[in-house]
Amino acid sequence: MPTTVYDTVEIELSNGTVIKVKPLTIAYLKDFMVVLDKMKDESVKTESDILDVFIEAGMVCMKQFAPDLSTDRDAFEKVIEVPTLMKILEVAGGVKMDSPNSPLANLAGTI
Repeated sequence: MPTTVYDTVEIELSNGTVIKVKPLTIAYLKDFMVVLDKMKDESVKTESDILDVFIEAGMVCMKQFAPDLSTDRDAFEKVIEVPTLMKILEVAGGVKMDSPNSPLANLAGTI
């Protein structure tokens, strides 16, 4: 019997669609990490800038879970609210928003 080394979480989007979220595959994780590196950019200062990075990272996650939402930002924003986005980033990318060791912990609380 195979052993699964991660948990899959079912997340309901605001339109009622349920997606199954699990850790990103390495190929998508690399793209995800490139996006999160933008948080280090000096131009990312405002809450809106931070949210834009989180949205872009969430759309990278959708490449694996709901490809139709990975290319249409308007459609993505219409079915995702902040708590859902944060849960997706946590499960898919391993970003612990409430961990004091997370570089994003303080930023996540600002939006």
